[in-house]
Amino acid sequence: MDLQSLRSNETFDDLLPICWHINDCWPCLREKSAPCSWCPSSMTCIPNLSTLQILAPIANADICPLWSERWEVRTRGLGCHVSTITLLTCVVSVVSTFLVMGLMALAFRVGKWVGEKWKGKEEGWWKFWRWETWGWRRWGVWKFEWARGWRVTLVDVRRDEERTPLLAEEG
Repeated sequence: MDLQSLRSNETFDDLLPICWHINDCWPCLREKSAPCSWCPSSMTCIPNLSTLQILAPIANADICPLWSERWEVRTRGLGCHVSTITLLTCVVSVVSTFLVMGLMALAFRVGKWVGEKWKGKEEGWWKFWRWETWGWRRWGVWKFEWARGWRVTLVDVRRDEERTPLLAEEG
């Protein structure tokens, strides 16, 4: 019998007697006369008529006899050691790793671009951080750092201002 003709002509109930009597994973997945899958917790071999058998739990929540084991279904394509949840975990891990690496590359390029723009000043300029003290409010806008009474700003300084003291003299 051809599996393609079975899938188009047979129903779940027609294939159930072929798969149901098998008591082990490997014989279940090697069944030639029906597209069977293995549910490990209930130790049952069930017919799986999905096109992508490993993704059958997405479309059919009742693929296995126990609802809680539906994501643990084993199929012919990946064998008895790989379940749907294992495959999905692997795919999500790989995709998220590439996504994070892409975001890091983007952040590096943006940082490089900002660095090039920063260095675009004329000769004789350099920058340093200046601590400024502010009141509770400025221009009617509340900010967290202003609530503490200080703020950090980046200031451009000309070369002729290099000799001015950084700390104001009190007196």
